[in-house]
Amino acid sequence: MVHNLDKIDCKILYELGKNARLSYRKIARNIGSNKEIVAYRINQLIKKKIITKFVPVFALSKLNIFSSKIYLRLKGLDEDAEIKLYKSLLSNKNIAWIAKSVGRWDLLLGMYTKNIIEFSQKKDKILSQISKYVQDYDITQIEDALVFNRDYLINKPLTYRREFVFAGKVENIVLNRQELKIIHLIKNNARFQALDIAKKLKIDARTAINKIKTLEKRGILQGYTVFIDLKKINFQLHKLCIYLENHDTNQIRKLISFLKTNPNTIHLIKSLGLWELEVEIESENLGEIYNYISELKNKFPKTIKQIDLAIITDEMKLDFFPEKKH
Repeated sequence: MVHNLDKIDCKILYELGKNARLSYRKIARNIGSNKEIVAYRINQLIKKKIITKFVPVFALSKLNIFSSKIYLRLKGLDEDAEIKLYKSLLSNKNIAWIAKSVGRWDLLLGMYTKNIIEFSQKKDKILSQISKYVQDYDITQIEDALVFNRDYLINKPLTYRREFVFAGKVENIVLNRQELKIIHLIKNNARFQALDIAKKLKIDARTAINKIKTLEKRGILQGYTVFIDLKKINFQLHKLCIYLENHDTNQIRKLISFLKTNPNTIHLIKSLGLWELEVEIESENLGEIYNYISELKNKFPKTIKQIDLAIITDEMKLDFFPEKKH
């Protein structure tokens, strides 16, 4: 069922996108409403499953965790085989992202690994299990990734877009057991209560808060945002894979700066693979996406060689942190 968002809903989702841990009172103050209305609206957005979860954003590269993707074109799938295929993939703890798409690829998979050898092993295992359905595939690895808020929700003039760093500078920060437990306790619940975390770790609430603040100060925990089911608001996620004609640093910087100005862009990814950039755009109008692709090609004819489009029809799984501990 499709739901129409009014201005209050849009403002609330925007505030939660900036910081999913904001209190009802703080959100109400920011949008000019009151705490009771905000609490009711958020609960309704959850009840209608427009909000699917509140999530922290981690700078994974700081922990020596890297994100890789397999984009597949499928063949020979009847209805029963498709059900079994996706059931198998959803139960695979090594897979962090599963999306159905139309366009160049039919199925997109993402996983987290410590190095290219581990990725190769996991990739081979997955492909061996589904090989009879795979016509061909492409591989890409994330070099860096930025996460933006949904500025399009409030038609905000864009002078600056706040961004969370999802990948970032490569470091090898080692977390202790307690810090890892905290991350796994909050990774799918950004609106956690420190007291609940403390009870589960058998520590006091002040210690739990300090440990979380330390993760924030070290840049491991970048911030908190919200996941929504786009189908519920008649939007779709579109992925633009951009192949570069040349690699002039200044031209690439200009292209990236321009891509950031689109209020519907929510993810901007530097990739290692056949293409160099991925742009993920939320839109309710496919025509706008085609126009945007034309605009990019016309504006950067000497920089962009090719743009492939994948329209995400069903994002079946998405985790911002590995299910398994590293």
